[in-house]
Amino acid sequence: MGFLGFGANRLLNTGDFLMEKREGNKRSLLHKEIGEIVYTKVKHSRNIRIALRPGKPVSVTLPCHVSYAEADKLVCEKMAWIREELQKIREYEQNRQQFSDEDTERFRRQAKQLLPKRVETLAARYGFTYNKISIKNIHSRWGSCSVQNNLNFSIYLMCLPDDLVDYVILHELCHTLHKNHGPKFWALLDAVTGGKAREQAALMRRYSTQMF
Repeated sequence: MGFLGFGANRLLNTGDFLMEKREGNKRSLLHKEIGEIVYTKVKHSRNIRIALRPGKPVSVTLPCHVSYAEADKLVCEKMAWIREELQKIREYEQNRQQFSDEDTERFRRQAKQLLPKRVETLAARYGFTYNKISIKNIHSRWGSCSVQNNLNFSIYLMCLPDDLVDYVILHELCHTLHKNHGPKFWALLDAVTGGKAREQAALMRRYSTQMF
């Protein structure tokens, strides 16, 4: 892996960028204010996307046929938005709730007592089948569904309102039939949430497992 110059790309204000490096399908820029920006070319991607996550560098994904210069143009256009979002993330990280070991163990007990029963109830109501349920102390996601239809849930679901707990469970149950987030998945999720799939998905964005 070597460091490269910014070449002929005049879209970037090179005074703001400290270094550039490339390896394989990845390219990384270090911005003096916002930190690292990682570009990744993705085979089946259709659009350039910018994503920000707590504790992670700014992520830019782009189709393989799109040039880095085009991605740089979007980053420059969205720089004000990136700064605003990063400031929100910093504020939220400063204010996120810290739980004691006793709190964590209490969430674990509650989750193991309540979640399997609720999954069973909702699965029976809407005709879903699944394999095993695992409940873990995970911060990366609220839930997941494996290829074998094993369901995994975070103990921090116990911090969410009941209707959003149901939404997460139904979301993962829908993945037992549709392994992606395509139109069929959203149509099914909308059906089992009484037409509130997008509304509840928007509400979920107020919360993050990284808060806990």
